[in-house]
Amino acid sequence: MKRWHYYTVIGLIFGIFDWFYLDWLSRGLGPNLGENPFIVIPIIIGLNYGFWLVPVIPVVIYEIKQADTIKGPILAAILTWVCALFSYYTYYAILLSLGKLIHLEHLNLFGDRYAGFWGEYWRMFRWIILSQFLEWIPIAIIGGSVIAAFLWWVLKKRKKKSEEQQPQGG
Repeated sequence: MKRWHYYTVIGLIFGIFDWFYLDWLSRGLGPNLGENPFIVIPIIIGLNYGFWLVPVIPVVIYEIKQADTIKGPILAAILTWVCALFSYYTYYAILLSLGKLIHLEHLNLFGDRYAGFWGEYWRMFRWIILSQFLEWIPIAIIGGSVIAAFLWWVLKKRKKKSEEQQPQGG
């Protein structure tokens, strides 16, 4: 399997895993951190957003070792994060469609349908799923590019410095 397929699979798996991680963060860890919002909120935000570095950093480092230009690592980071977003919001859409979201249980596609069901379902789908997905795509593109470029710069600079420090053979 080509490495780009691996990046895709890593992203897809991570997106689903992130759903459960966020649930654990809000229900499991969050209540155990105490009640001081000046402590709890930064920790939760840091763990939430920092967690998204987990799949992209190894992918970018590996791609930097394979690529001759910065374009490969940037595209690998973007692909990984876009696939993660796709699977995250696909899972979110499945939960919405099965009536498994809190306060939206009545939107179960397999349940009773009332007058105006489809209008409300599509309104919620566009608001909860589609708009959020489209909101995060530019962040994945820009963020993936920035992280990949930063790692490219750090690793290439380190490699260059290492090569300069090696004694010259004669």
